[in-house]
Amino acid sequence: MSAAAALSETGNDRIAMGANAPPAFDAHKANIDDLREEAKVWLDGKAVTSAEEAEALNTLLDMARKAGKASDDERAAEKKPHLDAGKAIDKQWKPLIDGAELIASLCKKVLTPWNIAEANRKAEVARQAAAAAEEEQHLAREAERGATTLEDAEQADQFGESAKQAAMVAKTAVKEATTGLGLRTSYRAEITDFAVAARHFWQPHHHRFEELVLQIANEQARIVKADMPGIKVLAEQKAF
Repeated sequence: MSAAAALSETGNDRIAMGANAPPAFDAHKANIDDLREEAKVWLDGKAVTSAEEAEALNTLLDMARKAGKASDDERAAEKKPHLDAGKAIDKQWKPLIDGAELIASLCKKVLTPWNIAEANRKAEVARQAAAAAEEEQHLAREAERGATTLEDAEQADQFGESAKQAAMVAKTAVKEATTGLGLRTSYRAEITDFAVAARHFWQPHHHRFEELVLQIANEQARIVKADMPGIKVLAEQKAF
């Protein structure tokens, strides 16, 4: 660790200047820039080997904390009028937006049973249309296969045209049964056997299980401060 003159505990005088002080941001930036330059001298990758070095670093730590807090306080002070203005706007508009959303929510609630019934009805219409189209196609194929005379061929053509029309009707019915229903399908899971479900998901998602167990273990470690089954609790110390 490099030798350097003892750090001042007074901080940077620019923060406390009078009428000629630069804008707050510039003053705080200059202060922290100075601390950064000072930190380069002391934080050179070498271990602390003397009480003097430790004292200097503690002073630098204190100055950095104070500089950070002073900057954050100034940031909050500058931001407050904007936050207050935003809150005032939100307060004015939120009742209108909430009222509109409430109306929309109730409309959807009332419409849902009807939309479901309509969806089921249209699905049945589409099913019947598809079955009719398949039957027309079958008749057309049979007529074409059995045609041996001109009359038979003409009748087969008629069956073919009927099959095409039936196919178009079925296509339209399918489209009506699958679009514009006013419904959105969502899916949710319900666990019926936790052990079976856990085994199923363990292999492809074991890292997520480990993260969850580690999160719970860390929460409990701060409470019990002792080893737990399958868990070793480690005590770590850091400067504060």
